[in-house]
Amino acid sequence: MKSNILLVDDEPRFIDGLYNILKHFNYNCTKVFTGTEAIELLKTNKFDLALLDVQLPDLSGCDIVQFIKNSQINTAAIMLTGVSTVETAVTALKLGAYDFLRKPINHDLLIKTIDKALQHNKLENKLQISEKKFETLSEAAWEGILIHENDKIIEANSQFLNMFGYTHGEMLQGLVLKNIFSPTSFQMASKFLEQEITGSFEVSGIKKDGTEFSIEIKSRPITYLNKPRRVCVIRDMTERVRAEEEKLRLQKKLAKANKLSALGLMAGSVAHDLNNILSGIVSYPDLLLMQMNETDKYYGQIKKIQSAGKRAAAVVSDLVAIARNGTSPKTVENINDIILDHLNSLEHGERLSLFPNAAVQSRLHKNIHNICCSPQHLHKLLLNLIGNALEVVEEKGIIHITTDNCKFSHPLAIDRIHEDDYVKVTVSDNGPGVSPEDAEFIFDPFYTTKMMGQSGTGLGLSIVWNIVQDHNGWIEIKNNNPGARFEIYLPATSDSVCSFQDILPSDTLLGHGEKILLIDDQQEQNEIIESALKGMGYITHSVTSGEEGIAFLQGQPVDLVLLDMMMGDGLNGRETYEQILEICPDQKAIIISGYAKSEEIMKVKNLGVSKFIEKPVTISKIGLAIKQSLTFN
Repeated sequence: MKSNILLVDDEPRFIDGLYNILKHFNYNCTKVFTGTEAIELLKTNKFDLALLDVQLPDLSGCDIVQFIKNSQINTAAIMLTGVSTVETAVTALKLGAYDFLRKPINHDLLIKTIDKALQHNKLENKLQISEKKFETLSEAAWEGILIHENDKIIEANSQFLNMFGYTHGEMLQGLVLKNIFSPTSFQMASKFLEQEITGSFEVSGIKKDGTEFSIEIKSRPITYLNKPRRVCVIRDMTERVRAEEEKLRLQKKLAKANKLSALGLMAGSVAHDLNNILSGIVSYPDLLLMQMNETDKYYGQIKKIQSAGKRAAAVVSDLVAIARNGTSPKTVENINDIILDHLNSLEHGERLSLFPNAAVQSRLHKNIHNICCSPQHLHKLLLNLIGNALEVVEEKGIIHITTDNCKFSHPLAIDRIHEDDYVKVTVSDNGPGVSPEDAEFIFDPFYTTKMMGQSGTGLGLSIVWNIVQDHNGWIEIKNNNPGARFEIYLPATSDSVCSFQDILPSDTLLGHGEKILLIDDQQEQNEIIESALKGMGYITHSVTSGEEGIAFLQGQPVDLVLLDMMMGDGLNGRETYEQILEICPDQKAIIISGYAKSEEIMKVKNLGVSKFIEKPVTISKIGLAIKQSLTFN
């Protein structure tokens, strides 16, 4: 027989949606929009269940629950509440409502709660009709049910026995309430039961094997076998508690993600200014060294100045990596190839040579999925993770790198039920591991367990975290016992690996009188690059704003434009290039910038910009980019 459900809510769209959902599940539903209409229908019609909005125009949902209770109508009630009305919903529960659900309503939870409420209501109604049918009917309930007298349990259903791990024989031998509550909870439960308080309360239950778990109890006096007894309905709250704990855990992760994102934005702003300053320190030595021999008196000192500038630029690069909105062009790659390239790189070899007693071993899945990534940034990720592991492992230390295909649901995804294809990269070691206290903050910028002034800037793992986020992935740290294990999840793609090689037709980077226009709001930057390009055989002209560059191009064409991305209060690089294309549709351009947001970079790439170079630039880097742009585009 179909269950009759009364829907009471003053929002037409919401109540229509509920009506359609419940009709799909074969329920008979009646809709009303006010409390007065609901009460009138309850007087003349039989409803198995009422779904009640807490706040109605004329009455509250609690008033309707009170009417159902006073009239002894056999109708269960479930409250529908917003966050601001939870306290009222709790009051309704005390009056006799079965449960409450928060809006917006989860459809699966709604149907499950309705099913449970209907079962629970049927059980209570039939218990009132005939005590003799108690055992049969109680077995149909979702909750555990027991009857007790003077703390001794004299009857219970199988759900209760299964919940607490006892057999029916053990109950008959003598099972008391003290056996099923933790010591603290027993005192609270006894208080409720001794005072014959009707209602529900939440305490800690204890199973036969000693396991504690959260339970909710509803208790009321009854007459059973012609004697006054009490019946208790017990609901296992383990899943609900676990869901709340998971929600809190995800909220913490989201808050941490937002915090690191804000720090990233700050780092990006600092990186832009520092890169402009470092351009002179890195580029001017290049100009000087081009005019000197290695035997000159000051050649070594100038080389050291340039080297110091490059080390400073590497720190700025770390700051840019922290800025999640920074540039990170991606291509389809095979992660195994990237790992093998890194393990065979000079940089990794130099780092490994500092730890002669350590070894790095790899186990790479043969048929690994492809990923869309920035190889340069993943090299940085491996460098930091392997470097950290090398520093913490002791004699005979081993670092393992593995790759696998897997199904994974991103913890911050809206739909966490659905799992997608991911590539899992694991970097583990047999060192001392990471304490829980350090694990909580280990990805925060500048947080480090190392001695200040040693082993880098303290940005390494923060850079790793940001690189993973930029790839829409996830990273977790776990203890290996011994050692630590970093698990990185990167979204897989079915696209094929890109194959591209930069091949120059000749070994020279010298120009042949090509005309190049420099557009940068920093005059000093223009002077540095102009000096270098003129020495390489190019004809140059520079301006300090996008508007000046557009005006210049209206009078004469150039072969290539070198364009800064962020320029004062006027047009930025992307806006400038858009207007340049209106004048010269085929104009070639290279972006040179201290820092730029990835959205802007993608826009200019779609416009036709061939290269993006981060400041500070070296003469060889800019010479190569110019030669490639002029030759291949």
